[in-house]
Amino acid sequence: MDLMIINRLLDEIKDLNAKMLEAERSKKKDDPYQSEQISELVAALSKAQGAYPSIGADRENPYFKSNYADLDMILKAIRPCLRDNNLSFAQDTRFTEDGSTVLHSRLYHSSGQWIETRARILPVKNTPQEYGSCLTYNKRYSAMALLGVTIAKDPTDDDAEVAMVHARDIVAKGPSNKYNPKENSHDTITKEQIEELEYELQDAPDLAEMVLDKLQIQSLADMPKSKYMVSLQRIREIKQKRNGAK
Repeated sequence: MDLMIINRLLDEIKDLNAKMLEAERSKKKDDPYQSEQISELVAALSKAQGAYPSIGADRENPYFKSNYADLDMILKAIRPCLRDNNLSFAQDTRFTEDGSTVLHSRLYHSSGQWIETRARILPVKNTPQEYGSCLTYNKRYSAMALLGVTIAKDPTDDDAEVAMVHARDIVAKGPSNKYNPKENSHDTITKEQIEELEYELQDAPDLAEMVLDKLQIQSLADMPKSKYMVSLQRIREIKQKRNGAK
C-alpha cells in the first residue's frame, strides 16, 4: 500500500479517536452531579446539619437482633431543618440507555443550586420483592450520605462492640498464626445458594431488606460465602418464630 495512503488513514484514525474522546467529555459535562455553583447550598446545608435533632432507631431488625431508623423517620426528623434553610430533598429512579435503573437523590436550594448522588439498583432477581428491598436499602443510605445524617444508635455500633469483644478474646488467648480460608475468603455465594436464599425470602421481603442492610450489600449476589450459613439459619429461625406466633 502506498505510504501516503497509510499516513492518511492513520491521520483519519487519530482524528476519529479525538472526536470520540471529545464526545465522551461532552456527554459527562452534560450530565453533571451538581450545579455550576454550590456555595449557597453548602452554607445552608451546614446550618441545617447543625440543627438536626438526635435521631434514634425506631425499627427492629430481628435478623441481627438490632435496631435501625427507616427513611420515613429520618426525613420527618430533619425536614424542618431543611425547610428553615431553604433546602429540599427528592429521590427518583431513571432508566439508562442500557436498561439499568439508577436512583437519583438530589438536594435543592432555593437559589437554584443543587447536588446529587446516584446508585445503580441491582436486584439479584427481577421480582417486585427483590427490587423493592434493593431500592429501599439504597434510598435510605443515599439520603443519609447526601444529607449528612447519623443515627444515635446505629446498627454498626453493634458490629464495633462485637469486634472489641473479639479483640479482647484474641489478646487473652494469645496470637494465632492459623489461617482460616473460610473467614478470610472474599468469594461471594454461588447461584445455587442465591436461589436457596431467594426461596426462603420469597414470602418475607422485609427480611431480605434486613439482610442487605446489615451486611451492607446491594444484592444477595454480593453476600460473602462466610456469611451464607449463618444468614440462612437466622432467616429460618425468624420465620419459624413468626409462624409460631400466628
